[in-house]
Amino acid sequence: MRDNCSEKVDLAVSIGISPRQPLLAFAEQVGELEAAGVGRVWLIDSQLAMKDVYVGLALAALHTRTALLGTGVTNPLTRHPTVTATAIAAISELSGGRALLGVGAGDSAVYGIGARPAKVAQVEEVLRFWRAVLNGGEGEWEGRRYSLPHLAAPVKLYLAVSQPRMCALAGRLADGAIVMGPSTPDFVRRQVGWIEDGLREAGRDRGKIDICLLTTLAESVDDVRSWASTEARLIADFAELPPGLEPFREEIRKAKEDYDFSQHLSVHAGHRGAVSDGLARALAVAGSAVDCSARLRELLACGADGFIFPLPGGGRLERLRFLREDVLAGL
Repeated sequence: MRDNCSEKVDLAVSIGISPRQPLLAFAEQVGELEAAGVGRVWLIDSQLAMKDVYVGLALAALHTRTALLGTGVTNPLTRHPTVTATAIAAISELSGGRALLGVGAGDSAVYGIGARPAKVAQVEEVLRFWRAVLNGGEGEWEGRRYSLPHLAAPVKLYLAVSQPRMCALAGRLADGAIVMGPSTPDFVRRQVGWIEDGLREAGRDRGKIDICLLTTLAESVDDVRSWASTEARLIADFAELPPGLEPFREEIRKAKEDYDFSQHLSVHAGHRGAVSDGLARALAVAGSAVDCSARLRELLACGADGFIFPLPGGGRLERLRFLREDVLAGL
C-alpha cells in the first residue's frame, strides 16, 4: 500500500474508546495494536457515544513509538477550528510528528447535538485554514486571521468523502481521502474518479493524495452488521443509490429511521437489527479469508492506495490477527 507520509504503513485501523473501557486499558491496547503490526490508528470523534478523542490520542502517543495517529474523523462544528488546530498540534508534539488530522462534514458528533453537517463550502474554507496553520503559516477563518502559538511538526490533512463534491474537494486540497460508502467496486471506481477530477482541476499529480477505503471486514456477517447499519443510514441521504443497492431501498430508509446516535458503532446497538445479511454483505466485507482477500483485491484494483479497517470493541486483537495473517497475507 502506498503511503504519502514519511513511512510506509502496512495496516491502518479505525477504533473508538467505548464508554465502558477505562482510558488506561485503552492506552495499553493501542500499544498492543502497534506491536501486532498496526502502522496507523484513526480514533473516532463522537463525544456523546465515546470517550474524548484528544485524550485518547495523547495516551496513544505515549504508548506507541512509530504508529501514525489521527482523528478519524473530527469536524469543523463541534469545536472551533482554532481549538482543533491547537489540539492536533499538541498531539504532533507529543508523538514526535506522528499526528494526522482526519476531518469531515460531521456525522454522529454533529447530529447528536441536533445540528446539521457542514456544507461543502464550509469544509473547503476550513481545509484551507487548517492547511495554512498546520504548516506553520497564518490562516483565515470567517474573516479573521489566526496562527498557532506553537507547531512542533506539520500535520497532514485527510478528508472523509463519499459523494462527488467532497471527493473532488479532497482531490483539490487534501493530503489524503478517507473514502466511505458501500464496499462495491462500481461505486469505489466512481469515487476514485471524482477525486481524480479534483486533482486535475487543481493541477495536482495523483501521487499528491493517499486514497484510503474505509472498509469493515470480518469472518461473520454479524460482526459487520452494526457498521453496515451506519453505512445504510448515510446512504439513505444520497441523491441516488449506488449500483446494486436499489433492492434494499426500504431497508436503507428504515436503518436511518431506527438509528440511535448514543449507540453509534456499538456492536450491541439495537439499530443493527434493521440490516439484513444481504445488505450487510453489500456494504461490508464478510466471509472466509479467501473470500475477503478476493474482495479487497477487487477494491484495490479500482484505484485506491490502501484500506482503513474499523475494529469494533471486544476481541480486537483476534480480529486483527484474522485480518493480518489470514486476509492480507492472501493479497
